[in-house]
Amino acid sequence: MISTRRGLASFSVDDLDAARRFYEDVLGARVTVGEQFLVLHLDGGSAFFVYPKEDHVPATFTIFHLAVDDVDAAVDELEAKGVEMLRYDSFDHDERGIVRGFMMGGDGAWFADPAGNVIGLMDGEEARRFDEIIT
Repeated sequence: MISTRRGLASFSVDDLDAARRFYEDVLGARVTVGEQFLVLHLDGGSAFFVYPKEDHVPATFTIFHLAVDDVDAAVDELEAKGVEMLRYDSFDHDERGIVRGFMMGGDGAWFADPAGNVIGLMDGEEARRFDEIIT
């Protein structure tokens, strides 16, 4: 493998100011603002480089998942801030947009940032295992 100091995932948005407000005010992330970029700092040490792209097209997949203690509580908090959960034909969602028994018994849900990028929520044993694998 090549010698690296750190990896940093990145994704584009069409409006840096809207992205900053969403990630700070809705998700509660610490955001470093650069001249033409943002760095999102999430609990647990994850960081993402966010850059503006004039012809931005949202990804057709989940750009990242947030491992949470309780998907129901996270959905409650997001909905209270005006965020709508997404639904996919390939999953059975409950009335709140949560997939029960997702990822080895945990629950899952998805929502989009202002640029249309999809973010997932996950809890349960698989989310805890994921924490162990990446730390």
